[in-house]
Amino acid sequence: MFSLSTRFSRLRDSLYFVPLVVVAAAIAAARLTVVLDHDLGTSTPRWLLSVSVDGGRTIAAAVAAATITVAAIVFSITALSSQIAATQYSPRAVAGFLEDRMQKLVIGLIFGTFSFAMLVLADLAGPAGSTTTVGPSFSVTVVLVLGVASAVAIVAYLDHSLRRMRIDAVVRRIAEATAAAVRRQERGIAATESTEELGRPESTPQRIAAERTGWVIGIDAEGLARALPAGSLARIEVRVGEAVLAGDLIATVWEGPGDTRAVQRKVQRSLHLSRDRTLSRDPDHGIRQLVDIGLRALSPGINDPTTAGDVVQHLKLPLREILTLDPPRRVYPGPDRQRVFLPEAPSRSARVHGAFAELRLAASQQPVVLKVIVEVLADLVDELHAADHDARTGELKKQAGLAVDLARAAGFPESDLDPVLASAARLGLPQPQPPETPESSTA
Repeated sequence: MFSLSTRFSRLRDSLYFVPLVVVAAAIAAARLTVVLDHDLGTSTPRWLLSVSVDGGRTIAAAVAAATITVAAIVFSITALSSQIAATQYSPRAVAGFLEDRMQKLVIGLIFGTFSFAMLVLADLAGPAGSTTTVGPSFSVTVVLVLGVASAVAIVAYLDHSLRRMRIDAVVRRIAEATAAAVRRQERGIAATESTEELGRPESTPQRIAAERTGWVIGIDAEGLARALPAGSLARIEVRVGEAVLAGDLIATVWEGPGDTRAVQRKVQRSLHLSRDRTLSRDPDHGIRQLVDIGLRALSPGINDPTTAGDVVQHLKLPLREILTLDPPRRVYPGPDRQRVFLPEAPSRSARVHGAFAELRLAASQQPVVLKVIVEVLADLVDELHAADHDARTGELKKQAGLAVDLARAAGFPESDLDPVLASAARLGLPQPQPPETPESSTA
């Protein structure tokens, strides 16, 4: 089930799947309308367009030529969106633009209209210049409707693309997808967390290497546990989001009685590799994208602290899920004493550090961004305290303290430093003491 779901997800996210489905539907509809034109005759509804053979061919040819021309505009917009994503945001943000559902629907509508018009044109075979009236025509009427719909779709797609390229929309989309990826991870901590605690079968461990190169986008640990021989134990050596090269170690297996080669094939099938890293089950990839966008905004060539502040604000959404939810499940038992262990996920502290450390250092001369960092950290601490998770606030307070230290060391004017210190006061961080004056020392 996991394997089929992963493969369908990859197919669904591709740029060609939805257009192919729409084109197939358009071809079927073209054949249906042509049959209706031939079979119904005078019983065809009167509100349909009445055309001659020559007129129908002219209309179908015009719509086909117009839609294939418009297709170039759609592809130009797609290329422009990808270029902006790579240069202005992050190269890792390009995938989000290629997976846009409306973009796929518009491409499908355009090529579906082209296919429909071409099939109708092929059916309207007759002598050139024929003026014979064929009466109401389903096929030519639908060609006109699809042509108008394609024109309207292009305008809607332009509006959608311009809105989608705005930085606030990009950051919000990545943050929401990252939070959803965190929630999608299966929870539940097993009583034992290591192969040593459970004990290993009395067999020589089998080291299994990857057969090809790619990013790990999913691990079917539950399916592998059911497929292994009775009493086997497998330890997966890679985690979701990790790059794997052909020949890299991906699993160690202590197997019970069974076919060694069959075990290798099962392990290979349980590890799903892709040429591209995806967000669906890899929240660290989403956090990395947000951090990259913030770093790009703080670079000297762009110098956009407002965008960096927006990124920090949106980092709170996935981090809230990471800090409040239990860690992902690691141990998967099988029905006949099989056990599969996944590697330990990055700790909460490591993820907080990864989300804020680089942004904090890059914003060392930006008091507004440092203030936002401290505010977001203070908000997360307050939420964890309300949820009775005070033990998980250590790294948050540490990052806030480091941000305050940077602000003090930067020598900001008091008007710029005070907002940072005011936000830090919510965390109970030590406040600087005012310097002694001669009058106060004499007193």
